[in-house]
Order: sequence, then structure tokens, then C-alpha cells
Amino acid sequence: MLKIASSTATLGATVTGVHLNALSESEWRTIEDAFHEHAVLIFPRADLTEDEHIAFSRRFGPLERTLSKRTERQEISLLSNVGADGGVAKPDDKLGLFLKGNRYWHTDSSFKKVGAKVSLLRALEVPETGGDTEWADMRAAWDALDPATQARLDGLTAVHSYAYSQGQVGGTTLLTRREWVDLPPVEHPVVRTHPATGRRSLYVGRHASHIVGMDEAEGRVLLRQLTDDACRPPRIFRHHWHDGDIAAWDNRCVLHRGHPWPFDQRRVMRRTTVAGDGDNPWVIEEGAEAARA
Repeated sequence: MLKIASSTATLGATVTGVHLNALSESEWRTIEDAFHEHAVLIFPRADLTEDEHIAFSRRFGPLERTLSKRTERQEISLLSNVGADGGVAKPDDKLGLFLKGNRYWHTDSSFKKVGAKVSLLRALEVPETGGDTEWADMRAAWDALDPATQARLDGLTAVHSYAYSQGQVGGTTLLTRREWVDLPPVEHPVVRTHPATGRRSLYVGRHASHIVGMDEAEGRVLLRQLTDDACRPPRIFRHHWHDGDIAAWDNRCVLHRGHPWPFDQRRVMRRTTVAGDGDNPWVIEEGAEAARA
């Protein structure tokens, strides 16, 4: 029987008693409702195949094609410290620096014209220690602000830039010049309203470079302060991974970050990303599921 156990934080729940590769319509509706309520769902040891992972992800909507060239399927991002030759990356090499950015609070694809809707991360191999993932509730963070601060933030627009965020950690060499051209800075409101729940939330994180119409340095201080203040208990939910786990989270109202682990230990994760609504050039066209990235 399907069971949903809420965390002690303002977000996050664990779902058990269900087979994600054989969901009934009523089970899916229960999961979807829980997703809107908790924003992060953990499915322990779901043990999905890659095709099942993709199929379950598509229940949330069309998928985004990945930036990465490390997999042959454009629906899948490989988040791993294991290189194409099977060797483990070093913290300061090209792959290690690229992965370093994931240790800072962010929301997936906010550096694109249309940010991501949902991310679904599947654990294939996990290290003996470390490598946990944390999520922060931007709905509760907005609710915790005093009315004067809410009024100040309402209507502000932030510039999000992948070149800016990756430049902070040195991980800019994994993309080609052409790929960087396809990722110009974009603008998003600092405060957003969730289309399904109507709840308001902050939209910040490491990809947010500065605020339109504000001194650049002043805007960056404000954005960092908002993120630092938001990402505190009880608005934090943390998951310790086991092989086969699946996590699904709502990029429209949460931030997330990965924790470091001993980099000589393998950590192999695969992620699908559900595209945000609107005129989205990153959506995978119907019938192109098996196309190469």
C-alpha cells in the first residue's frame, strides 16, 4: 500500500509501497498531490531502469535535453565523478571543477529562458560516506520574511547566468564556445507564484548574478543574503543516498545542493529534467526520445 511519510522540515516526504514502473492512475494522482504539498519526494530503492526512469519522469511533463555530452540519450544528465575512461576524476581537474558547482545552493536550469519544472535524480553508485543531497524550501522562506522585506522584493528581477555561476568555481571548460553562446544571461523575477498551488516563493540561488536596476555589487550582496537566510532549519531537508533511490523535486520552489564526498570514491547519478512551461527551446521534441545529445 502506498504510504507517504512527511519529514520534520517544511518540505520533503518519503514514498513507499508503490512500484514506479507500474503506477495506477490513482497512485499517480496521490503522488502528484504529495509532490505539490512537499516539493521533494524520495522513493527509496526504486531500482528503475533507465527507460523506466525516463517514463516516470514524463508523467510530470515533457523533458529537457541535457547540456552534457557524456551520455548518448539527450533525456539523461550523468552526474558522476567517473570519466569516460572509467577513471575517477580529481577535485581540481575539468570534471571535478564542473561538479563542484553542484555543492552550492541552486535551482536547475534557472540560467535558461524557461527554468526547469522538476528534476528526478537516480542513484546508481554511491560513496561509502558523504554525497548527501539537501533541499531548501523557498515557499517557507518567503513566508518567513517580514511584510516590508516582501514589499521590497516584490517586482525585482534577477539576471541568471551559467557563465557567472560556473565561473565562480572554475568549471567553465566542459562546454564548447558554441554551447556557451546558446546560454546567454536571462532574467527571472526574484519572487514567483507556483502555478499549481498559488504559493509564493523566492527564486534565487547561485545562478542569480545580480538584480536589474540595482548596483551590481549591492544586488549580489542581497541575493547572497536571501539565499543564506532562506537555507536554514526548519526549511532544510537532507537525504542520504542508497543505490536505487530516486528523488524528485520541484525547481519552481526549492533550492538544492550536493554535499562533498571522498573524491576517490565513485558516485554515479543520473538525472532527468522536466521542462518548464512556456515557449521552451530546450524541450525534447516528441518522437526524439532516443536521439543522441
